[in-house]
Amino acid sequence: AILAQGPSGTQRQLPKAMSDGVPYLESFVVFSAAVTAWVLYLDVRQLRKNKETILPAELKGIIDEERFAKSQVYQADKRVFSMFNSVLHFFVQLVEVIYVWPWAWKVASDLVGTNEYYRSIVWVLITHVINYPIDIPVELYRAFVLEERHGFNKMTVSLFITDQLKSFGLAAFFIALLVPIVIFVVHWGGEHFYIYIWAVAQLLIFVFMFVYPSFIMPLFNKYESLKDATLRNEIEALAKSLLFPLTKLFQVDGSKRSSHSNAFMFGFWKNKRIVLFDTLLESKVELDLTSGLPLGFEPDFATDKLVVKNLATEGTAVGKWNEVHRGRLDEIKGGDTILAVNGESGDKMREQFETTVTDKGTLVLTLERKPYAMEEILAILCHEIGHWFHAHVLRTLVITSVHAFILFRLYAFVMHSSPMFEAFGFSSGDSGVVIGLAIFMLIFSPVETVVGMGMIVMSRKNEFQADDFAVKQGRGQPLGSGLQKLVVDNLGDVNPDPWFSWFHHSHPTLLERLRNIREKESLRKKGD
Repeated sequence: AILAQGPSGTQRQLPKAMSDGVPYLESFVVFSAAVTAWVLYLDVRQLRKNKETILPAELKGIIDEERFAKSQVYQADKRVFSMFNSVLHFFVQLVEVIYVWPWAWKVASDLVGTNEYYRSIVWVLITHVINYPIDIPVELYRAFVLEERHGFNKMTVSLFITDQLKSFGLAAFFIALLVPIVIFVVHWGGEHFYIYIWAVAQLLIFVFMFVYPSFIMPLFNKYESLKDATLRNEIEALAKSLLFPLTKLFQVDGSKRSSHSNAFMFGFWKNKRIVLFDTLLESKVELDLTSGLPLGFEPDFATDKLVVKNLATEGTAVGKWNEVHRGRLDEIKGGDTILAVNGESGDKMREQFETTVTDKGTLVLTLERKPYAMEEILAILCHEIGHWFHAHVLRTLVITSVHAFILFRLYAFVMHSSPMFEAFGFSSGDSGVVIGLAIFMLIFSPVETVVGMGMIVMSRKNEFQADDFAVKQGRGQPLGSGLQKLVVDNLGDVNPDPWFSWFHHSHPTLLERLRNIREKESLRKKGD
């Protein structure tokens, strides 16, 4: 029997493995290969759809042929990248689990001795860092090749490096903090440890819901109060009319990493906050003059604003920009009014413009033309409030909580299985809580895949419900046009394979959502 110290100081017998004849490693390898093959099959199906060049009849009026073609190319590039990443991840994970994990456990012992707390922290750090030589090049390609090619990447190399350093620092901090807590609670809890570790996990989740937006998110982006006073007043009036407990309203500089648009809410109980990406609020143009290309337009400084005159796109910086951004919300057009140059407005704008052009630098122009109408932003936020109204986040938290309890309870049955540890290259007498939990999560991954599919189904249902909420508030038309802009301008997948969408997409397709909005809007008007 294996004994542990209980909460009252008594010795309690911990549960033994239900079966020592389970082919643990073989099951993990077979299932991982099966899932990888399935994901690759779905990627191939989707890639075929993305190779189609004819605009489907149901998409006419939603997206033009040029934007459809660009969306297809972008999504095809993403599918090829995803297929490569899936295969790479499969083989890297096999090598890591079979060879690196036991090796790292031995190295941790050589470095800090056999103390389970220190050794487990070092083991987790080693297994985390050892992926960097593969993960970083993959992420560099994604940002600076794939996203750059399609005009979305705004990240610089220095920002990428800074993000990596910050992420590593945070990972090391939380590993050093959480690993000892897990080990202590499991040993202290005795045969009923799963109850205590579950309770601690729930507490940590609520703490993190406060810590993450308040301290971690600001490390990577600048959050400031929404500057547009008119929009701020409209959003506050919307929240008040729906009894939504809005306490703070932010805009975030998401444009420093990507031109993709987004908005989200966070907080709990009576402390709700809304965050808008600056890409929802303003359109910016970045004209690279460092290659020696001429600008491509004449500036008119007749007022305190700059007006684009005599636009020329052939062999110019403007032409190079519009080649990628044509038809999008940030395409530069003749007659456009510029509000700011490199962040400078008013009297300093002209000086900043002339200096940058003379020095052959990069011009960042803020257009007066807004990417989204105010009513579209309000409708999108009304959709987000719909998630709160229907308690979708709370429901997800409850499901996650029950799921975590089941996981910890099942882990108790195998946590001391010698065959399980030995199958992955460990000795049951020379292993720890964290090792057992990591192996268990690998073995349990088939069930996690099924649970994930169920969560996707629920998420799609929630999205329809939130759309319906916005329609009931009389915001169906701007919600539809806003969603259409979000998907089309972000080169979203407007031509998905049904199997691929069913397995991967947490949101319904654009066509499904627009069709539902039209139907519910029609019913609402009939009811009125």
